[in-house]
Amino acid sequence: LLGKDRLPAFEPGDLLGVLPSRGEEARFYSIATSRSDGVVEICVRRHAQGLCSGYLHTLPLGGRIEAFVQQHPHFRPSAGQAPVILVGAGTGIGPLVGFIRKNHRARPINLYWGGRSATTEFLYEDELGTYLEDGRLHHLSTAFSRGAERAYVQDRIRADALKLQALIQSGAQVLVCGGREMAESVRQVFDGLLAPICLNVETLNVQGRYREDVF
Repeated sequence: LLGKDRLPAFEPGDLLGVLPSRGEEARFYSIATSRSDGVVEICVRRHAQGLCSGYLHTLPLGGRIEAFVQQHPHFRPSAGQAPVILVGAGTGIGPLVGFIRKNHRARPINLYWGGRSATTEFLYEDELGTYLEDGRLHHLSTAFSRGAERAYVQDRIRADALKLQALIQSGAQVLVCGGREMAESVRQVFDGLLAPICLNVETLNVQGRYREDVF
């Protein structure tokens, strides 16, 4: 969908509902761009039995889809300059990259992301490198489950427990995007590292400082 004058209002973290075929329910994908970019960008992994992911991956260049935007204001960085901790795995990186792209004021953003292989599936690798150089991304920590050092994103969070405790004590917000199993593991790790500072995920959630977009 090109041309911002033809697009509805949306921001990174909002959802694109895609209708793969007549009579099928919409599948929702987190958006990585905003209307001002003039394009709707989503990150989709093709699943063997995935009706919608298979449909999207076989679209020809210039093909058309039936879709709509659903606002998702619950999942985006809060206003201000407090640090942000972004956590994702796989295609959950989509909206997180979108948040970083828009960080022109160099707010301290720390990204923890997990993928399968550093050589074949390091999504947005070059772009993230650019943001580390220009200050839109403060820190990047990656974990690859099929690499020489098998690790998951929750392992990187656990290793940085003291740093993350300090960030949260300074007012940091946590945004998690990815599969439900990953999100649950990340939640457990955060509960563990928050306990010594008399906090937990539920308290941060009530404060609007721990948000999840899971699928």
